[in-house]
Amino acid sequence: MDAGITVHPMTAHTGAEIRGVDLAQPLVEAHLTTILDTLYRRGVIFFRGRQLTAAQFAAFAGRLGELDVHHMTEHTLPGLPQVRVLSNARKDGKAVGISYGGMHWHSDLSYKARPAFATLLYALQCPPSGADTEFANLAEAFDALTADERERLKGLSAVHDRAWSYPALYPNRPPFTAEQIAKVPPVEHPLVRRHPQTGRLSLFIDKDTISHVSGMPDDEGRELVRRLQDFCTQSQFCYAHRWLAGDVLIWDNRSTLHRATPFDRQYDRTLYRIQVKGEVPLSA
Repeated sequence: MDAGITVHPMTAHTGAEIRGVDLAQPLVEAHLTTILDTLYRRGVIFFRGRQLTAAQFAAFAGRLGELDVHHMTEHTLPGLPQVRVLSNARKDGKAVGISYGGMHWHSDLSYKARPAFATLLYALQCPPSGADTEFANLAEAFDALTADERERLKGLSAVHDRAWSYPALYPNRPPFTAEQIAKVPPVEHPLVRRHPQTGRLSLFIDKDTISHVSGMPDDEGRELVRRLQDFCTQSQFCYAHRWLAGDVLIWDNRSTLHRATPFDRQYDRTLYRIQVKGEVPLSA
């Protein structure tokens, strides 16, 4: 490891703070290698006290891989369509960004043929309490299953469908348009995936996006996914990130689930969000 960079783990298996890197400047290769290796192994990493422009944030994210432009184009920044604004703030009576989202366990863009590798958030405003982002380590949870169950699950696949439960998750948002639905048709992925860098196996589940498990009755498949997700999100597999303004948080969607938590809406919370494209999931 480069002498100027240090890694500080958060739990025994998940999360790490990285210090000694200036994200506003082009990364040296040694720093990039450490950042990626820590992200692969720990699932979640973060940097405190950053002061970045949106362009600097996007430039840093671009070093991690090919950036994704979301299929829902509202609340992106002018000239930077890969940067979305997440915020409950309002200006001149209009919403500044996407609000009330992600408050259920999920893996970003699991419903795409190439789901997201990494998601990055940069905090501009944070409430004094609440608004944590919680993570569940799906590799640790998979390892904790019985050997028989691990073997059984390796042979299963599931269909991820963005439109399937969207109205129930977001009743206050406009319904999907036909054009939006056409951009994200249902896709089948293995229920257990292999991490392309570490080789570790993890569950690839999202009960609010998986419409059914292939080859199983719908109710039986959904009950299996619900039971697995309840198992994975037990406290021993989780890490909760407590936000401070200036935080840059990154997670690996291939081995984690995450969710936002509530906060007092009298306070404004504003973040920039970028996603890095992943690969077609590798089966076990």
